[in-house]
Amino acid sequence: MGNRADGLSDVLQDDEIAFKGPASTVDLWINNSTPADLTATDDPTVGKKLEHEPPDGGATFRIVSWAPGLFDDATPEQVLEYHTSIQSAHIPSTEYIRSAKHPSMHRTDTLNYFIVLSGQIWALTEGRDVLVKPGDVLVQHGCMHGWRIEGSEPCVMAAVLIDGEWPK
Repeated sequence: MGNRADGLSDVLQDDEIAFKGPASTVDLWINNSTPADLTATDDPTVGKKLEHEPPDGGATFRIVSWAPGLFDDATPEQVLEYHTSIQSAHIPSTEYIRSAKHPSMHRTDTLNYFIVLSGQIWALTEGRDVLVKPGDVLVQHGCMHGWRIEGSEPCVMAAVLIDGEWPK
């Protein structure tokens, strides 16, 4: 929703979300800066390849569908290849992946807001893990984390990733 050229509010875009399989990510919106440009109405995700983190100073709104078993049996080399393909800012070392509680463990320089829409997923940390269910919200502050599904049902979650930085 936004403002038309005549200044009146309207629904400017009404599209279906198209997942490409049980493990997929769809970016719904990306802002390149904060505060956001409220006059921008063209879809900034069209033609963009998935990038793990939002633009510097910006934010990404996405829907993620996690398939059961995703990354469970991944080799360190497969995990490194995946992080390279999505241009992760912090790619875990082979040694870290081998010793981590799950191959999905990684870190971003972002403040993330997650809400589970369907299914359930374990949110993993280097300490305690928590099972996140539909309607549960998780706020993640640039820490090492990962995800694991137990069972046969995929988990779909909405995520807002906001660029962050550590104090200097």
